[in-house]
Amino acid sequence: MKFTEEKLERAFVELLGNENYPHFHDDSIVRATEEVLIEADLLHYLLIKYESKQLTVTEAKSIVLHLKTLSSSDLYESNKTIIHWLSDGFILKREDRNKKD
Repeated sequence: MKFTEEKLERAFVELLGNENYPHFHDDSIVRATEEVLIEADLLHYLLIKYESKQLTVTEAKSIVLHLKTLSSSDLYESNKTIIHWLSDGFILKREDRNKKD
């Protein structure tokens, strides 16, 4: 039996469902077709996730800007950069200098 991309996708959907992550079909997500990064969702997530660190709206917007300014002409390098940021983190300059970067 051949293991296909479709089977892999179904396995991931099932695993994520087991962890209570909802699954949405692409036709149920409303967004502009040219939009790759859903900024409003990402800003909302960042502000909630890092509320205890007192992340400001300006700081969250600077994170989104970092992602938006990655080159679209070299997707391989841009994806490598994003994976590096996700796994190793990156330095965020805080508005309040008394808070750790």
